[in-house]
Amino acid sequence: MKRDLLKLLQSLLRGELSRTRRRNRSPWAIGGLVVAIAAISYFLHEPKAPPSAIPRGAELNCAVKSVYDGDTVTASCREGEVKVRMFGIDAPEMGQEPWGARSRDALRGLLPRRDNIVLRVRDQDRYGRTVAQVFAGGSDVGLEMVRQGRAVVYEQYNDSAAYRQAEAEAKRDRRGIWEKTGSQQDPAAWRRLNPR
Repeated sequence: MKRDLLKLLQSLLRGELSRTRRRNRSPWAIGGLVVAIAAISYFLHEPKAPPSAIPRGAELNCAVKSVYDGDTVTASCREGEVKVRMFGIDAPEMGQEPWGARSRDALRGLLPRRDNIVLRVRDQDRYGRTVAQVFAGGSDVGLEMVRQGRAVVYEQYNDSAAYRQAEAEAKRDRRGIWEKTGSQQDPAAWRRLNPR
């Protein structure tokens, strides 16, 4: 409801500004709309949790706010909004068609819409994201992404035998990114060839 009100006020402000250009309008009406938009924007703002406020080893109960791709999630936690880079996996980039979109959609399917997820904080990456294992209903979501063939094990950071076994089974059964041969399975190689 607040967002709808904000959109309405923004629309009214645009209308007042365009009418002001055509003829003399009261600056009080424009000022009032600007103040109203600022006030509603303030109440809609969700603070971001400062990266240093989340120590390694912390366990957070959160709700999924959005899924960016197959290994990046934004969560709403008591500590604030947390951008999460999932531990131990590397999912295809969104530009890796069709693998990136399929990976993102698989992750969306694994994450509950109304129930909480649990984040086990492992680290912070160079982009300031919280690196965490994500659990939904007691299951390790990253491990399930690898098992479905929607992500690879990030060997540089993850030496888990369970993850390696899941990847080997996905390859053997030709699931997800392994359904056809080629180099599309390696997100790191794709990033090297397609720098941002």
